[in-house]
Amino acid sequence: MDNNRRRFERLAITEHAVAVDENGRQLGPVKQASGAGMLIIAESDDIVRDLPVGKCMRVTIIEPQSGTATAMDVEVKSVIGKGVGMEFVNFGAGVP
Repeated sequence: MDNNRRRFERLAITEHAVAVDENGRQLGPVKQASGAGMLIIAESDDIVRDLPVGKCMRVTIIEPQSGTATAMDVEVKSVIGKGVGMEFVNFGAGVP
């Protein structure tokens, strides 16, 4: 078994994909995404402060070139500098 193998392969996303919160505020570009979660680069230090580890929220990924928008529930799992790692989760009917 290859120990370097990822549990979920990374998904192809365009360099223009951005994450926005439930209020429509742009959080930042999506740099990596997989079946388990994604990494965004926060637009500002204020956004980093608003995304502490453990925060649960609904985020929409917008791909401007294709006009697609996908909403999902996430939990912030890591914050390193402006890099914010989020795990896709299922809260059922809504986010607590």
